[in-house]
Amino acid sequence: MPYDAVRKRMLIAFILPLALSAPRLNAGTAAGTETFRLEGRAVDSASQEGIPGAALRLLESPERTVTDGEGRFVFNNLEPGRYTLVASHFRYLEQRIVFGVPPKEDLRIELIPLPLYSETVTVTAAPWAVERADVAQSIDVVDTSEVRVRSGMSVGDAVGSLPGVRSIATGESAGTPMIRGQTNERIRVLSDGFPHDYYQFSRRHMPNIETYDTHSIEVIRGPAGVLYGTQAMGGLTNLVSAPLPTAPAGNYVFHGEGILGYAGNNEAKIGHGQIEGAHGGLGARAAWTRRAASDIGTPEGPLPNTDYDQRSGLLEAGYRAGGGFRVRGQYRYWENALGFYIPPQPDFRLNLRNDIGQIDFLVPSEWGEWNLSSNISENNRRVFPGGRSQGAKVDLSLLTQAYRAALEHKPAGILRGWLQLEYTRQKNESFGPVTLLPCYRNRTWSAAVFEEVRLVRSGGLDRLVLNLGFRYDNRRLEVPANPDRGITEDFSKSYTPVTGSVGVVYRLNRALSAGFGYSRGWRNPSEYELFAEGPHDGALLYERGNPFLDEETNRNLEFTLRVEDNRVRGSFAFYHTSYDDYIYQRLTGEAVQGLPEGQFSQADATMKGFEGQLSVDTASWLTLSIAGDALRTENHATGRRLPFSPPDRAILGARFHRAVSAGWIQPYVEIRGTITGKGKIAGPDEPFPLDTEGYALLDLGTGIQRRFDKGILAFDLWIGNVADRAYKDFLDTYKLYALSPGRNIRATLKFLF
Repeated sequence: MPYDAVRKRMLIAFILPLALSAPRLNAGTAAGTETFRLEGRAVDSASQEGIPGAALRLLESPERTVTDGEGRFVFNNLEPGRYTLVASHFRYLEQRIVFGVPPKEDLRIELIPLPLYSETVTVTAAPWAVERADVAQSIDVVDTSEVRVRSGMSVGDAVGSLPGVRSIATGESAGTPMIRGQTNERIRVLSDGFPHDYYQFSRRHMPNIETYDTHSIEVIRGPAGVLYGTQAMGGLTNLVSAPLPTAPAGNYVFHGEGILGYAGNNEAKIGHGQIEGAHGGLGARAAWTRRAASDIGTPEGPLPNTDYDQRSGLLEAGYRAGGGFRVRGQYRYWENALGFYIPPQPDFRLNLRNDIGQIDFLVPSEWGEWNLSSNISENNRRVFPGGRSQGAKVDLSLLTQAYRAALEHKPAGILRGWLQLEYTRQKNESFGPVTLLPCYRNRTWSAAVFEEVRLVRSGGLDRLVLNLGFRYDNRRLEVPANPDRGITEDFSKSYTPVTGSVGVVYRLNRALSAGFGYSRGWRNPSEYELFAEGPHDGALLYERGNPFLDEETNRNLEFTLRVEDNRVRGSFAFYHTSYDDYIYQRLTGEAVQGLPEGQFSQADATMKGFEGQLSVDTASWLTLSIAGDALRTENHATGRRLPFSPPDRAILGARFHRAVSAGWIQPYVEIRGTITGKGKIAGPDEPFPLDTEGYALLDLGTGIQRRFDKGILAFDLWIGNVADRAYKDFLDTYKLYALSPGRNIRATLKFLF
């Protein structure tokens, strides 16, 4: 189906029904309605001490307030109804509490302390929301309020400072997340639980998602195939949207956010606007983001042709009814036109575009809670090696449809469980003169089950938490004959893997927990690894696929230890992963059309490593932190490390902060130092063959917020690479012919109303 037709149908399917069903908003308060006063207190969940300076807002009312020195707060003139309170503080996880008016008693909010990033409830590591302390795998949750201040525009930048996680950079706009040395085909990037399967073609392709449109980013390290299928064998990142607002019956609510940002290194300009409102149970949200930048700056000067122009939009609406029924639909648009610094091709450009529609139903029943959802997306990739004036050389379009039906069954004694059926199909078409990837179709049926048991109840805790999961996939790939590419007859292949996981967590007390996990992951060879044939200009390789590749599997053993005390917070993980038939690109030593030839091959491999983070409140005004990771890999066929294995790294931080001062909220100053070891190539199979020296970088940040009658104004300043240090990052794909970026001063102004 033509691209414009698909886009039009998606827009009509998701916007028209919502527009027709939306009632008119009723401005104002009904005359004679009785109002109430709500008092409460925000406290630390561990110490039960009051938290001063916490910003509180109601999604169903324009009311805003800040807790006093004892953590107390007051809301006046609230009409009867159901409200959602959002509580935020830079040292605690943002929380949303639903309560009713008139109140039966004062409201008590227990906020959970943050370590380096938001660390608490996750919706990605299990089919339901769980605490990190009850999960055997190593996981983190990044609050996107931090992303707005410190990172650039990519998902890789947003999560790249977490232990065990890196960003593979090709300029600022192309940052691909790497988890435990794995990326692309072994790492799934999700948006509200659905995957983006169109960034795996090379390390220079990035996930096409706007981080500003999300509430948090959840990161799972290690195989997650039971819940998310093929390609989640190394881990995943899930960008999670905030819940839609609701309003008391007969009333409406309206809120918004505006962001202006500037980065001096490449003169990047960022604008983001978001509005949301509700009328009774009907809520809606719209957002628009525009980013534009010129060439990246390094200590030796700018890199030509590294500018970009990105824009994205979001429309979503939903309805919550009594009894727990909920429906939510959304449409996402994302587009980026960017250039790569490739000296042999100085005018190389790349155009990327996504159109995504998704709808979810939550339906209560006598058996439990049904979640019915579907996602339709189209991704377009157009490559202009000689510049846009020369026309697109590669023009690919991938249409993906996914449908799910899941049941979280009602607890049966100590057993809690989940069942899911999923069907996915994809269709890839090539329209350009160079068919880098053939036309193909695939479809996948899958069934998954996940069960949890909680035992040894004492001290208000389930001391022992066990979980067990299984998944069956049936995937079929079909490629029509194409003699020009050496495909002399129709090609088809099926995969029927079974994957599983088991986890055991023991809670020694409220602060300390230990976990052990074993999991098996798999992935099918990607269509690109099977049938690539031609010059890949963005990777500077002539790539040949291998249609005889087998599926890849792994087994992961992991031990985790977590501490969540009042003043001390941290997590540590040790893991060992064995791969069977690990797929990698072997350089043949030959040159084709002036480019090195890469042939996809397989071998067994091993990865083992450590990652950890620790945060300590040494005083009420000072928090010290440390994080680090180390990874060792081996290709059993060559005896060398695996390509692109990241060097060791440590991150040290100190944050000076005050809770509140004369109406100013959460002023802080932060210092962060990153020490990275030497990077070593994997021999002749390394795609960007250059060893790099170790280096240390210093970053500084400061920020403050001010509360007004109509909202909150926040200003943040973040300076990366303060000393303008000249260095080469081992994971920077420009390292062969340029230094990594120099000093970058990023200023962000945000207004909430």
